[in-house]
Amino acid sequence: MEYIVRTFNLTKKYKNMPVVDALNLNVEQGQIYGFLGKNGAGKTTTLRMILGLIKASEGQIELFGQANPPRNIYKKIGAIIEYPAFYPNLTAEENLDIHRRMMKIPNTECIKEALDTVGLELDSIKGKKVRKFSLGMKQRLGLARSLLHKPELLILDEPTNGLDPTGIKAMRDTLINLCKNQGITILISSHLLSEIEHLATKIAIIDKGHLIEELSYKELQKRNRKYIKIRINDDKKAVSLIESKLNIKEFEIIEKNIIKVYEKLNESSNLARILIENKIELYEMAFSRDNLEDHFIKVTEGDDND
Repeated sequence: MEYIVRTFNLTKKYKNMPVVDALNLNVEQGQIYGFLGKNGAGKTTTLRMILGLIKASEGQIELFGQANPPRNIYKKIGAIIEYPAFYPNLTAEENLDIHRRMMKIPNTECIKEALDTVGLELDSIKGKKVRKFSLGMKQRLGLARSLLHKPELLILDEPTNGLDPTGIKAMRDTLINLCKNQGITILISSHLLSEIEHLATKIAIIDKGHLIEELSYKELQKRNRKYIKIRINDDKKAVSLIESKLNIKEFEIIEKNIIKVYEKLNESSNLARILIENKIELYEMAFSRDNLEDHFIKVTEGDDND
């Protein structure tokens, strides 16, 4: 098992207050690693430390197996931190060519290749100034810029922020392709839980600077149990019947008159019959499974954003 990024008790303090506190992350080669947290949880600060943009207060960072990574190691990394900035009066090609020269990349073909990879065909945008690009196009251009030098690791901070559903799907498909077909390891931060659920192979959850959990998506699926969701007109009476008539102990009221039942799923018809016989109005009954959002709320205890 080869680790591309590891952190050991990584900590960042401002005025002796920890923003990131003793964080241990383990990003394996070939993974899409979802770094999840509410706004203000410490995600961007962590990524900035990993990229060497700010100095850690305590702890250690290891990149590509090297502790205290030398500056030349960052040539293996492409990154987007927050919104990508461009020269608005230049075209996409001109913006990328400036970056190409700064990175001392001799081959100009890398521009067309990067644009094609992210779905911005050069012929369709040739001559168009970046100021006229939509937000989705700018995000894809930012990704193209991070790919010019063919990195082995991509670090992306909220790359789908502000995108519409079509833009989010396009970004997701591109990242999956980069990982699967080009072997690029991706560390991506987000607060869009449903998006990471469709993308990541491993997930870390951070809350108020603390690592709450790090687990593979397969482990998450095993933990997230199936249930029957019922919507009725009287949850108190329904709970009494569920306990007394069906001897079910594993259930929860998730909101007024909506109950998740985790036990005896093969007795759904019996559950419906007992509720109806006891004059409870049954509006909805459906099988489902806890998702990443449910799990996230559970492990962060539903705290408000920082």
